[in-house]
Amino acid sequence: MPAPDDNLDTGAQTSGWGLSRLHAATSVRWVAKLLAWVTLLTGATALCEYTLGEPLLNHLIPGLRGMSPLTAMALCGLALSNLLGRRAGPSWLLAGVAASIAFALLGAHLLTGADIFSHPVNDWLFAPSSLVIGNVSPATATCLALLAVARMAQLGGRHKACDVLALLAFGVAGIGLLGYAYGVKDLYSVLLFNAMAVHTALALVCLAVSMMLFQADQGWLNVVTLSNRAGAVTRRQLLLTAILPVIGWMLLSAINAQAIGAPAALALVVATVFMPLVILIIKDGRVTARLDLQRLKQRRLETTIRQRLELELDQKRVELEQESAQRIVAEQAMNRAQRLDAVGQLTGGIAHDFNNLLMGISGNLELLHRHVESDPKALKYVTRATLSTEKGIRLTGQLLAFSRTQRLNVSAVNLADTVTAAFELVGNALGPDINIDMQTPNRSLFVSTDPLQLEMAILNLALNARDAMPEGGWFTVKCSPTTPPGVPPTVSIHVSDSGTGMSPEVLAKACEPFFTTKESGRGTGLGLAQVYGLCRQCGGDLKITSEPGQGSTFELVLPAAERPRASSLGAVPTLVTAPSTPLAHPVLIVDDDDAVRTVLVDDLRGRGYQVLEVDRGSKALAILGHTQCAVAVIDFLMPEMNGAELARKARQFVPQLPIIFISGYADTLALDAIAGAVVLRKPFELDELDKLVRQLADATAPSP
Repeated sequence: MPAPDDNLDTGAQTSGWGLSRLHAATSVRWVAKLLAWVTLLTGATALCEYTLGEPLLNHLIPGLRGMSPLTAMALCGLALSNLLGRRAGPSWLLAGVAASIAFALLGAHLLTGADIFSHPVNDWLFAPSSLVIGNVSPATATCLALLAVARMAQLGGRHKACDVLALLAFGVAGIGLLGYAYGVKDLYSVLLFNAMAVHTALALVCLAVSMMLFQADQGWLNVVTLSNRAGAVTRRQLLLTAILPVIGWMLLSAINAQAIGAPAALALVVATVFMPLVILIIKDGRVTARLDLQRLKQRRLETTIRQRLELELDQKRVELEQESAQRIVAEQAMNRAQRLDAVGQLTGGIAHDFNNLLMGISGNLELLHRHVESDPKALKYVTRATLSTEKGIRLTGQLLAFSRTQRLNVSAVNLADTVTAAFELVGNALGPDINIDMQTPNRSLFVSTDPLQLEMAILNLALNARDAMPEGGWFTVKCSPTTPPGVPPTVSIHVSDSGTGMSPEVLAKACEPFFTTKESGRGTGLGLAQVYGLCRQCGGDLKITSEPGQGSTFELVLPAAERPRASSLGAVPTLVTAPSTPLAHPVLIVDDDDAVRTVLVDDLRGRGYQVLEVDRGSKALAILGHTQCAVAVIDFLMPEMNGAELARKARQFVPQLPIIFISGYADTLALDAIAGAVVLRKPFELDELDKLVRQLADATAPSP
């Protein structure tokens, strides 16, 4: 197929081919109908001869041998079946009648060697006349049988079988027709063609060609209807083959007229046939070469497109793998953050309960300490218990730092002062085998954090480094400002050691509370959790870089702060009131924990205060409704209503009521909403509570 013109749209060109093919198919169908009508008219004329008793065709061709009436009937039936097309009922009936006639005649020839049906049928259907009744030759009966079966196959959708049978009939009838054309009388002495008339042979040829052309768009002749180069070449070659019998007839006539000799005629035949065949062969070869070139170009183009698609597919696959890896990392980070938040909430609740227990223990130890000062042995026991209690207080402080519920004293902290203060703690903790390099940062670096918690974080990292360097090493602390684009400025504190390092599995869980690789009894697993909680609560982050055998680096990223402005006001003097001065009104203690409430009540009563105690908010509101109190000491977490809700309702009764919140959990937002309230974190010293009660009561007492 030739390459389409580059200037034409492919869709338009395809549409043009479709229209051309439609026109070619329409033309072929008209030719098929014309040939079918020729066959029908030939058979009908033969029947008219027998009906009228006149040899009509002899006027056109004198001495013409007659056609059998059975042959004429079969030809008319098949021609009408072709012209009716796909009308199933009549077409099948006519084809069946023709097949019955043909197979009856074939059977007669096989059994008796002669046509035994034509004369009786003529005597039965037509009046007696002087016409010579034609007989059916075996060749005619064979052609009729082939064409009848071919028509049935065509109606049944077996187009290939129809073409094969019609082509066989065309070949047999064509031989009989060429015998007449070339004057080969010896052909009709053969039994097969001994009774075939010339117009019978012509009608059979026309019928066979008509049957094949009627299904040219579906059979093997569909190439004739194509509008491309293949269809054009096929039509030219068919035209050449149609001319060859004509050329042969002309040369044979010349030989019979003694115009030329047989050798000259043979030479003319060869020359006449040779030149067109050479031209067609060369032209077809050029077309084939052009098609091969186009096919090669198309194959190369397909290869290029395939390689390009494979390259793009590989790139997309790599991008997809990268996206999948990033998604997995993000999901792991999100799961880790969710796990840490969940553990943080759990540890915050645990720390609150522990703080209540420690408050009861430390308060009772403090009260006991006052009564055993004269007994050295008992005092030693109380001191030991107090030291253990302080360790528990530090432990719960680390839990609250991780859970981010502890209320930090966040302020602008000078890093130089903090690092200098931490140097002494770190030196005592690490010992002489570890080289310490704590570079004092520029005094202009300020961060927003809790200074005591930051010192505790550096100390926790130093203790972890000591355990990771049993044979000694180095420990460094460096500070540097960082200003990432698009985010507020931060300050990074790099704490590094030359210890054993951490594997990726250990690194993924390093900040989880209670996770430790140390031996039992040597670590709580809260050191890094406290550091992580401090950074996150201050609005920063903790980044850890570590490999096994390569040491570890902890980067504490904290938000930068501006240098605080010097205040022109002097320090507010602390109000100190003589402890013997009694308060005019009682102190209200509200706490649901009996142990904590009892300690507070016993201590304040021992100091000379009037104390009212309740275990829930509703009872406190009932007291405040009819009793004026000097100070209200309120726990935060309680049943029915928490301390913040109780304080808001109490202020409705007594707007100027001094309030001290005591809590081991400290919901910062809820407590900060209460104006003028003071927060005291459990566990605390009883002297601190006494000082706050005195200060708030004296500050709100009316002037004498």
